[in-house]
Amino acid sequence: MRGIKFLLFSAMVTAVGLQAQQKAYDWITQSSSSFRIGPGYNSGVAVYNPHGWEAIHVRLDIEARQPVTVGVVRLEDWNNAVRHPGKLSRLDYACLTEEVTRITYSCNFYASNISRVVVVRDARPTEQTVVTGLAAPFVHNGLSATVANEVRVTPYEWECVSNCSLPDPPQFAWVDLRKEVYEVTRELKSYGPFTPQQDESELRIRIKAQTPMTVAVVPSNMADKLLANNEQAQEILSSSKCKQYGVQSSTLDCALQKDSGPMQVVLLPEAETRKKKKAEITISGEQCVANCVK
Repeated sequence: MRGIKFLLFSAMVTAVGLQAQQKAYDWITQSSSSFRIGPGYNSGVAVYNPHGWEAIHVRLDIEARQPVTVGVVRLEDWNNAVRHPGKLSRLDYACLTEEVTRITYSCNFYASNISRVVVVRDARPTEQTVVTGLAAPFVHNGLSATVANEVRVTPYEWECVSNCSLPDPPQFAWVDLRKEVYEVTRELKSYGPFTPQQDESELRIRIKAQTPMTVAVVPSNMADKLLANNEQAQEILSSSKCKQYGVQSSTLDCALQKDSGPMQVVLLPEAETRKKKKAEITISGEQCVANCVK
């Protein structure tokens, strides 16, 4: 019994030791900056550029004398709107927070290679639109003390604070494997093969079509059988564990098993089309994109 207790105690010490050896991260305050904006001003205040593929963690303390709206957009979209201000109203904001004067603002993104920018917009009504900040000059003229909105931004960085010499854990992200827009015909469309590296490997299929479609994930030998016997498609596809019928706009997630071998994504129309119809398909896989163990 004493030996068993000792083994249990050793196991607990080992577990605690392993936990203690993990990297630890925390928010670290950076230098603050202040600027003036007026009604109708849209200001890029912070850019987040991933190093390769990595998650982005946004955190800012924002204080404003007048209410502001805060959101995050893709840097590419922001730069395009700077050149063409008419597109500002069509920006797709993440984590949009409206009419605040004091906030600890946060917004998190899964691993990707997309740069983001935090945009602060003066919430006071106006017909005038002004773009300032990143990729655009700050406007210093024409703002009286009574009109100017004083804004103070204090950014944080998500940084390693202990055990920083240890390797980073693997990071996974959705990666587009195939993307195509094509004219629908009676013929079967087939994409792949996609070979899962481990059990429960995720495959995501996004479909937009102007006519109802059948989409399925099947073994490669079944896809060959479908190509040779298109008129028996419904019977052949009945054994597929991941399929949808009557699809025009949908997302299908399929978990693949390693012992299933190479898989194909097949797509075929459910009715004959006399007019030209188009379909768009995007196939994505969840893959390791950083710190991958080889």
